[in-house]
Formats: sequence, C-alpha cells, structure tokens
Amino acid sequence: MLRRTMDIRQRYHPIPLTVLITTANSCDCDIFVEYEASRVNVKDYEAMIRNFDTQAQNQLFFFNGTDEQHAEERIQRLFAP
Repeated sequence: MLRRTMDIRQRYHPIPLTVLITTANSCDCDIFVEYEASRVNVKDYEAMIRNFDTQAQNQLFFFNGTDEQHAEERIQRLFAP
C-alpha cells in the first residue's frame, strides 16, 4: 500500500472531478482518499460527489494494488501546476 499527501489546489483552475475519476478507473489498483475516520473510493462517482472535500488543500491518497506506483504518478500529475 502506498500513501501520498497531495496538494489538490496547486493548479490555477481545478480539474473536473470526472477527470480524476476517469484517471483512477484507468488504473488497476484501488485508490482512496481518507478523511478523519472514513475513506472515499476515488473510482466511485457517487461517493466522490457526496464525500470528496474540495475545500481541503492537502488530501491523503491511498493506492493499493499491482500498479500503485504508476497510479500515484498519474494522479499526482493531474494536480501539478
């Protein structure tokens, strides 16, 4: 399992949520964002719409699976300025 804290507000314009979900779905590993006592599945559109906190600048992402390193790099590139 790989964990990374990412600054999701580095970009001048935020990325659409569907871009994040589509990118996550193109990876073979599980991808979650953790908030206090709960986890949100980044691949689940409904969960992301209800629970993804876009106001918090730093988000803790979890990657678990066969291509977790590749998935982490792809997600991190989405948020790069």
